[in-house]
Amino acid sequence: MTRAAVAALIAGAVTVAAGLWLNWIALALLGIGLLACVLLGVLSVIRPSRLTIEREIQPARVPKYSAAIAFLKFSNGGRRSVGPTVATQPYGGRDVRTVIPRLRGRARGVRTYRLPTGQRGIFDIGPVEVARTDPLDLFRTARQYGRTEQLWVYPQLLEFRQLPTGITRTLEGPSSDTAPQGQVTFHRLRDYVVGDDLRLVHWRSTARTGRLVVKHNVDTSQPYTVVVLDLRRDRYTAEAFEHAVDVAASVLVSAAANKAPVELRLTDGTVIGGPRLREVTPLIDHLTGVQPTDPDPAGGAARTSSLQAQLLRLRRSRGGTSLVVVTGVAEAADLPYLAALRRRFERLVLIGVDPEDTPAMRFPGVRVISAVDAEAAGAAWNVVGR
Repeated sequence: MTRAAVAALIAGAVTVAAGLWLNWIALALLGIGLLACVLLGVLSVIRPSRLTIEREIQPARVPKYSAAIAFLKFSNGGRRSVGPTVATQPYGGRDVRTVIPRLRGRARGVRTYRLPTGQRGIFDIGPVEVARTDPLDLFRTARQYGRTEQLWVYPQLLEFRQLPTGITRTLEGPSSDTAPQGQVTFHRLRDYVVGDDLRLVHWRSTARTGRLVVKHNVDTSQPYTVVVLDLRRDRYTAEAFEHAVDVAASVLVSAAANKAPVELRLTDGTVIGGPRLREVTPLIDHLTGVQPTDPDPAGGAARTSSLQAQLLRLRRSRGGTSLVVVTGVAEAADLPYLAALRRRFERLVLIGVDPEDTPAMRFPGVRVISAVDAEAAGAAWNVVGR
């Protein structure tokens, strides 16, 4: 019930009472008319609606700026016509409205509209709500259709070339302890570990040493890329951080071509993926909701979650083919920590998203890219990847 309905109800009752008390028939009839309007308004909104609505969102996951379409399927199950109706649904802190046209009895139809996808994130789309009012707008009721759904707006995926995987000096390729295990190239002998294939046992060495020894085979043709994304808020502007997330996502998708394994590391300590991961979707899902982090005023947490700390942890990792660090304004102090990983990775790249377009720094063994946005970073990357 709106304020106008309350006012009409009070005014009608007072007018009727005053007309009867004063024996003024015209005044009483005026009050009865007001009460009749209130009654008719109540009857018009409590009448059950035969309108039904179903909503479908395709696709449920889209890259930023791509099309996400909502399909509204509606039908009138009654014999009477249903006038034009406005369907409202909450989406990411705003309301998305679409108009359902007049429906004759037993008629049905479909309306499509695009959902806003200009901002990265995971957005809840509330049920479709249809409001009904009486002709005098005294009463208002709302009915909801469907359930809350989610739309995942991924980072923008740009065209990044695949980086070269190194120079193969032998027919089987170079082998190392950091190469992924496989059935391609013999690398060395090692002690048996529970779960190893018994067909790989080297019986001569086992007989000589008195303990089980197996052949350690590796796959030297399989690239393995690690991407480190710097989340420190003080390294970015709000827009630059979004560009950095786009760059990290684009590098991951490029590196994961042909089901190559990839790994994502964040400066908050999160690690997703690894040598056994053959699907990049979980990494992109995580980047969809990632937000910049503030340093701890006490300084302790800031040191343990810094970019340098993550690079130090990588010294104890198995390494891989390429290590790509994505940050904001690049710091010269980070480059020695990155260069120290040259024995673990064949290629080291640092991408700094710098809106002020500061010239890129130079450091032996590290390719440094400085770009004002994600598109400029992609252009510079494609030059490196040739």
